[in-house]
Amino acid sequence: MLDRQTLMLLTLGVCIVNGIFSPFLTIAIPVTAVLMPELFPRTIEWVLFWSSILLASATLLLSGVPAALYERLIERSPDAPTSMWIWLAGAAALGLPAIARFV
Repeated sequence: MLDRQTLMLLTLGVCIVNGIFSPFLTIAIPVTAVLMPELFPRTIEWVLFWSSILLASATLLLSGVPAALYERLIERSPDAPTSMWIWLAGAAALGLPAIARFV
């Protein structure tokens, strides 16, 4: 049985793969060009990097909503790994277009 930390690392890995290979990268690039910090130059490398970070963060955030609702409403034990499994399943579901593109 996998513990919570291992499941979190797997969830982060799925989110990173989604951030890099997502077909929604074409939508995130113009948004990132506007939101990118002024500290970094506006080269294509930096825009792609921040676009991937934006998509990976959005995947992590959105996939955590069902897990948080489950943990808040149904399961009261903070050490149970069920909510982490829900979080991983949500990240995998949001990452299906990227995983299909990757494979």
